[in-house]
Amino acid sequence: EPNAKQQIVERIKSSTNILVTVGNNPSVDELSAALALSLMLNRLDKHVTAVFSGATPPAITFLQPEKTFENTVDSLRDFIIALDKEKADRLRYKVEDDVVRIFITPYKTVISEKDLQFSQGDFNVDLIIALGVEKREDLDAAITAHGRILHDATVVTINDDGQKSSLGSIDWTDSGA
Repeated sequence: EPNAKQQIVERIKSSTNILVTVGNNPSVDELSAALALSLMLNRLDKHVTAVFSGATPPAITFLQPEKTFENTVDSLRDFIIALDKEKADRLRYKVEDDVVRIFITPYKTVISEKDLQFSQGDFNVDLIIALGVEKREDLDAAITAHGRILHDATVVTINDDGQKSSLGSIDWTDSGA
């Protein structure tokens, strides 16, 4: 059986949408690691969202964390537009400049905004990488506010304090790191 480090590498390779997060009281090192990991995974063409809802320590402002960290998980949910299938003949979209236009061709009827229903869907996350987190209660508040996100994805924990995490299905601890 591969060790935790190898399992994490394989899980990253097989995942598309990755959430990187930290605990509710992260160290400067954990925040810096989350920033670096997010930037690296983005360069590997992964869709990465880094979430930290706390106050950023002044020591890392030069890393411009506001360009990487989001303070909620709202951007990870699908947005659903529903329409009675009897009213739609064809659906297509077109990207024009900075706008995505969705075209619904009606079938023997007229479609108006009253026919459309809008809702939030499931979280679109394959893998969660939590740095410096040993148990669920230690997670950033933005993650614990939406506990369902933890059930829909593989959770990986990476720690350097020698404590085994009870949160992730894959736990890598390196006390010498």
